[in-house]
Amino acid sequence: MKSKLSAALAAFSIVATTALAGALFVSTPAQANTVWDFSTPTGDQGLTHVYTGNDLTSQITASAFGPATGCRPTSTGTCPHLFGKNLGSDELGLGLTNDPSGENEITTTSFIQLDLSKLVLTSSTISFSANSVTNGETVVVIGTQIAGTLGSGTIPGGSSVFSCTILGPGNGCEGTFNIDNAGSFKFLDVTASDDASNVLLHTVDAAAVPGPIAGAGLPGLILAGGGLLGWWRRRQKIA
Repeated sequence: MKSKLSAALAAFSIVATTALAGALFVSTPAQANTVWDFSTPTGDQGLTHVYTGNDLTSQITASAFGPATGCRPTSTGTCPHLFGKNLGSDELGLGLTNDPSGENEITTTSFIQLDLSKLVLTSSTISFSANSVTNGETVVVIGTQIAGTLGSGTIPGGSSVFSCTILGPGNGCEGTFNIDNAGSFKFLDVTASDDASNVLLHTVDAAAVPGPIAGAGLPGLILAGGGLLGWWRRRQKIA
């Protein structure tokens, strides 16, 4: 009996040590360079949509804002909605359904607000890329600490942290640009400048700490210990 108990305790010690090591590893995430791609999913995404980065845990909530009579959170037809485009070439990204041209892109009277408050950033520098910025069009990113007002195209008070205008042939505003202090804001508002502009939000890239993986760590240790204890009790009954 004593030898069986000793063996069980030894086995539990091994499992517990392994599980604890896993818990410490998972609960101490390493710095990662995370990318959010706003070209998927496609189609109407409603008033808000949560986008998960390629680390599979870090999330940014995008919200649609633009002038609309009677717009309220429960509206289905009066509020501008987010719209994902994935048509190839430089027609990749997130726009809005109230684009007067019918192209479902961001226009000068509206904006998409990105909520960064759930991110744990290790750098205030965030990279940004836009799509569908053609000759004469301007894409603008504004940093703010204030949430937008539904039914209004008025961007909350903040600071312009990025602006790019196409002044000739080419797509010089569609590259990836580093914005040094963007991570110091709770929200980033993406809009277009000049009446004829309509653009798409393509990607955001930041040094974010990923969250813990569900089901790992300490819960795994508890389950492993409980399973081993149950096994030992069954062996006792058989003996």
